[in-house]
Amino acid sequence: MTTIANMGQLKFEVKMELHQEILTEVLDIIRDEFYPAEEKIRPDFIKAIEEAERRVAEGYVSTYSVDEFKKKFL
Repeated sequence: MTTIANMGQLKFEVKMELHQEILTEVLDIIRDEFYPAEEKIRPDFIKAIEEAERRVAEGYVSTYSVDEFKKKFL
């Protein structure tokens, strides 16, 4: 009887492990589709973001509307 109970628990654990692996793989695929590889990001965009991070670290914070943000950074 104990063996049957253990078999049920083993099946459950294997099923959960497979679900986790599938979910991880799907999320990796989604990330690859929606987030560009670093080499595809324009260098001037990276410099603008680094500059913004530097200003924030120094305590200078700006707010932008969506249109202002697009003009400045995109």
